[in-house]
Amino acid sequence: MRKTLSTTILVLAGALVVFQFARAQAIKAEKGVRFASPEMTRLDQSLSAQEWNRGFQVVYRTLLNNLHPPAGAFKTRYAYPSPVFRGVYLWDSSFIAQVWKPWDDKTAEDVLRAVLDNAAPNGRLKHFVSPYDKSEYTQPPVIAWSAWEIYQWNRDREFLAYAYPILKKYQLWLSVHRRSQGGLYYWAHSYESGIDNSPRFTSADEKIRKDTTSLAAIDLNSYAYNQNLLLARMAEVLGKPEEARVFQKNAEDLAGLINEKMWDPATGYYYDLDLKTDQLVKIRTIASFLPLFAGAADEQRAKIARDHLMNPKEFNTFFPLPSVARDDPEFEKDCWRGPVWINTAEMAIIGLKNYGFEKDAAELAWKLVDGVYRNYALTGKLVEFYDPDQDGFKDLHRKRGNIYKLLTLGDKPQPNFVGWTGLVNTILIEELIGFHKENGKKYLAPNFPDSAKGAGFQLVLPQENLSLEIEVLEQGNTKGKVISEKGSPNFSLRPGEKLEL
Repeated sequence: MRKTLSTTILVLAGALVVFQFARAQAIKAEKGVRFASPEMTRLDQSLSAQEWNRGFQVVYRTLLNNLHPPAGAFKTRYAYPSPVFRGVYLWDSSFIAQVWKPWDDKTAEDVLRAVLDNAAPNGRLKHFVSPYDKSEYTQPPVIAWSAWEIYQWNRDREFLAYAYPILKKYQLWLSVHRRSQGGLYYWAHSYESGIDNSPRFTSADEKIRKDTTSLAAIDLNSYAYNQNLLLARMAEVLGKPEEARVFQKNAEDLAGLINEKMWDPATGYYYDLDLKTDQLVKIRTIASFLPLFAGAADEQRAKIARDHLMNPKEFNTFFPLPSVARDDPEFEKDCWRGPVWINTAEMAIIGLKNYGFEKDAAELAWKLVDGVYRNYALTGKLVEFYDPDQDGFKDLHRKRGNIYKLLTLGDKPQPNFVGWTGLVNTILIEELIGFHKENGKKYLAPNFPDSAKGAGFQLVLPQENLSLEIEVLEQGNTKGKVISEKGSPNFSLRPGEKLEL
């Protein structure tokens, strides 16, 4: 009897797997996705291996579910960050495109087109596009970064030629409508920043708001620097040298203002600047490190910022890179007042790599990836934000005291969220395993911390017709095999070494 029951259970489990696979294939075909999703398998027998395997898979399954065919205002496919947020958001889409990039770069382009196609006539890229609501604001301008990253991946000059004039007009709109007389940029409303209830801008429940128009924002100025810099590179590719020089000069001028006006040598942080008093607003948040992401910091300031990022009392927490420094008096576990958000965490990691702090970037990336996958194993949820001190969400809140938010979104982070939490897979692929593309060429540059010793990975990238097997040795050294149409050569790499595939 027991044997018959066990056999029946196995048969049913097998049938469920077949059904789920067939359903996924049907959804993929319906939504125009050209390739099977990347696959990752931890080859070691560590406790976390199965957690990573399940988490990696569910990110892509959720990503596919949140993709939608063309409809209404959208001529292309478009993406929601999660089922509850029924709008196409500017900065969410920029990050969602980076999750799609290793899976299907054309889908990644479509996710950005859904935003770019709906630019306002005056050039403003909208906070969000939705049939249910409207906004007169914008959101963080990271879309040029996202478009440029996709271009590095696929060298699609046609897409770059489409995006460039829209992004150029958007940057002009920002310069006219969001720049002070002194040349620094400000948010018109805290909602434009994407970090709605940050202590930089509001009280936890958002009932008390600062006048953001009189606050030069370190995040927006970093984004604007980065956007000008990337528009210069796009202009060069598209044969517009005069426009490239203008954008390059804009970027250099803005970097000068950021470092002159927004850096505090006493504490070693970048801060917002009160434009009325000319005083820095000294709240230590993850935004303080965005000049590293943008590339606007000099080497000396970057080194000081790195020390803060790696300090366990500040940002190198159990689940790393909280939105407010753990020891800052303003820290609390409410939305953008302390919890970890994967998009800003990824930008901090990219910032470290930009300035050569590869080992530090690896340590934080490993802890971040492990934290997301581990929390999914414990809770069955991919969510918007995480607790920097512990697993689970019991101590987290959403704009506590805001009754409207409590009724519409609840008090905890929303599940099925890949608006940027899905970046965990991209961080694993690009920052840890180190597969990336520059100018359309494929490279492998593994970057693992010492704590990853003994871990093994198999990564399959159907879009690239490529499979990688990697074992992490002592001190971040790696060995493995590349399996592609060119053959199956073995490799051995030390930290900092790069292999062209």
